[in-house]
Amino acid sequence: MQKKPQLPILKRLFIFFKERFPLQIYAPFVVFLYLCMSFSIQALEGSNVVFDTNSVVGLISAILMMLLMRTFDELKDFELDKEIFPDRPAPRGLVLKSDLHLIAIVSLIIIISINLIFAQQTILVFAIMLTYALLSFKWFFTEKIHLKHLFLTMLTHQPIPYLINFYLLHTALASGSSYENFTFIHFIFLLMFSIPITIWETSRKIKNKEKEDGYQTFSKIFGSSQATFIPLIAVIITSALNFYVGIKLDLYISFFIINILTLLYASIFYLRFIFKPIEKYNNLQTTATIYSVLLFVNLLVHLLFSVQVSIF
Repeated sequence: MQKKPQLPILKRLFIFFKERFPLQIYAPFVVFLYLCMSFSIQALEGSNVVFDTNSVVGLISAILMMLLMRTFDELKDFELDKEIFPDRPAPRGLVLKSDLHLIAIVSLIIIISINLIFAQQTILVFAIMLTYALLSFKWFFTEKIHLKHLFLTMLTHQPIPYLINFYLLHTALASGSSYENFTFIHFIFLLMFSIPITIWETSRKIKNKEKEDGYQTFSKIFGSSQATFIPLIAVIITSALNFYVGIKLDLYISFFIINILTLLYASIFYLRFIFKPIEKYNNLQTTATIYSVLLFVNLLVHLLFSVQVSIF
């Protein structure tokens, strides 16, 4: 059988970003997430907020960490994807393992450099976040155990978005003239901005019984209906935290109305699948995405009407 000719590297990278990391989707989400986080934390201290060097480093680091985790997943599942997801670019031979290594190395160099040069105040938190992420790539040096107990893998990888947001919170706390201390209200922010990622992660790993395959899912462990309670409960908790933050920030009544409507929207779709777990109603990942975007857009828009932003 004649081997297919390799595509030029730029074409291969284009395919990877188009199919596995579409920037037009990820970048706006990260921007909304970070601006909401940074502006709301600073707004607690007064009516003025700033967008400075720490903010820029936080934004770039957030996007690169998401890209880094994507390449880690692609590399770890490189052989498995050939069996379970043959339509992905790597199994199709359109993206090479060397391309993934290149993306990961360049991302690491950039993210470490900008934090060492421009964000020395938060370097310790950055080091903790990056160390955990790198350890997750090496399966915490217990690859055989993780491969035999894939639920353990899901559990050990869940802290990663929380650590990333913990770091981003500190870049927000470092913005402005002084580095504010991390307090209980900031822990509330950490949960509010991190749980939606858990909602999305669990939602995409829930299938109806007929669609289960070799891929490890929460529905395979708990059952389709039972597993759906995980993101549903997380949605309720997130909305409650969002409501609490809105009160602390003294936002307009419209914020709370939209928050309730967003909660109702997500709850209806999750409950529908709980009561009737069929393929037709399995749009949980889309529901999680729309819910998270509405949550952050609602908060950001109301913040922009409540605070004055300075850029320097």
